[in-house]
Amino acid sequence: MKNYMAVVEYDGTGYSGFQIQPGDIPTIAGELKRVLSRVLCQDINFSYSGRTDAGVHALYQVINFKFGQEIDLYKFKWSVNSLLPENIGIRKINKVNNEFDARKSAKRREYSYYIVNGNFQSVFLKKYSILIAKELDLELMEKACKLFVGKKDFKAFSKACGGSNNTVRIVYKFDLIKSSDNLIIFNIAADSFLYNMVRIIVATVLDLGMKNRNIESIKQAFKKKDRKLSERPVEAKGLFLTKVLY
Repeated sequence: MKNYMAVVEYDGTGYSGFQIQPGDIPTIAGELKRVLSRVLCQDINFSYSGRTDAGVHALYQVINFKFGQEIDLYKFKWSVNSLLPENIGIRKINKVNNEFDARKSAKRREYSYYIVNGNFQSVFLKKYSILIAKELDLELMEKACKLFVGKKDFKAFSKACGGSNNTVRIVYKFDLIKSSDNLIIFNIAADSFLYNMVRIIVATVLDLGMKNRNIESIKQAFKKKDRKLSERPVEAKGLFLTKVLY
């Protein structure tokens, strides 16, 4: 069996997340499986670097699958992309060693969250960012970002979602970038993320920036591991999976 790795990008609007779900619920993985199986004329299952929630987008989702024959990668990519919906596409595909697994081999995932801070949101950003009209204290927010970097228990900044009870994660960076057109971008990278973790962290730092809380409240949330001490997650539409490192 030969192992193939593909980088996928998608607009998550209208999808119930990446992972396949029971019934006819539209998912990114469901569309990929349908098309890959059709092109390769057999049922194809694949591993993926991480689940994204409903409405979340990706510029760099990674999948891998095994197939018994050599694939003409150039023709294969064109065939798959011609059959996928216009909001899903394979950016590149390569043959990799048999030990590679998109999820288990991943060392680091990176996400970006987009915010427009002003009194106008471009029509071209409305699907992919949230609007906050209230002035934000960016200096205070940058100080808060540093509190999240390192190996920490993020129980207070995640939603309970079955699976492992281990809520310790390593955040390698959490940066805030002020761009043109009043655009603010949060960039966060970690070994992996808990359910809703990025969106809850962003919401909490934004609340601080609007002077609705202080930095000490964030420290207390970490100390007490209490979900009630952080904010409700921001909308999914501003979140992008931007990179996976192996």
